Amino acid sequence: MINEGEGGALVEEWVELANGCICCTVKHSLVQALEQLVQMKESKLDHIIIETTGLANPAPLASVLWLDDQLESSVKLDSIITVVDAKNLPFQMNMPRDSSSFPEAFLQIAFADVVILNKVDLVSSEGSGVLEELEKKIHDVNSLAKIIHSVRCQVDLSKILNCGAYDASHATHLEALLEETKSLSTGNLHDAGVRTICICETQQVDLDKVRLWLEEILWDKKDGMDVYRCKGILRIQNSDELHTLQAVREIYDIVPARKWKGSENQVNKIVFIGHNLDEDILIDSFRGCTVAT
Repeated sequence: MINEGEGGALVEEWVELANGCICCTVKHSLVQALEQLVQMKESKLDHIIIETTGLANPAPLASVLWLDDQLESSVKLDSIITVVDAKNLPFQMNMPRDSSSFPEAFLQIAFADVVILNKVDLVSSEGSGVLEELEKKIHDVNSLAKIIHSVRCQVDLSKILNCGAYDASHATHLEALLEETKSLSTGNLHDAGVRTICICETQQVDLDKVRLWLEEILWDKKDGMDVYRCKGILRIQNSDELHTLQAVREIYDIVPARKWKGSENQVNKIVFIGHNLDEDILIDSFRGCTVAT
């Protein structure tokens, strides 16, 4: 937890939950602790940083913070930050499939909004292309993630706080991110089958059909696809507003963000990050949500 003290100095305070992993066994305790912090600090609370174990799956935690109605009225999920060891990343991503630690490297990168590529000093001497290759490995899994280089995890806090990754009002930022992702998304498939896919469609879509389509993909794991994260902008029928789409695992939200501008290209763009994604199936099935104009 970070507060701003006198003269703008940062004041850190800690609340430790020692009776289990906050991603699985103590979610209720975590919510209670956060609510108590908010009540105790009233309006003086600036940021809360939750640090999980190195093997944690961020999805359950993100779901609790994002969609707990009582908690969300006081606390907003800003972003998920993952620290990646630049020296060991190639080894971790090439580990055998039957290794118990194998999935976490992909899962944590897949769910991240910001990736801190740490220990870059240990690989910079290996050649100018090493860091570029590491960034490519990260973006092949999650092309939405912003990558920050660091040594000993020294990072400017302004780069990891107030990211607004789950803020529907940040439509302009999301559009720019999706446009960049379209060029980054190569469709390269890792041995793990974890990758990013971006689909586009110019026709307006029926909101009810989109919801049913999403639920089939997220809930029913359509054709064996397992979606970890999903972000997008939608052109909805009978609406002059740009709608944003956010999803974490089975939980999703579609909300109007702002009016479409007359000069901009009104296109549906959706990015999927997940396992065993099939681009053709996603494109073809999404076309079933379109409305002829």
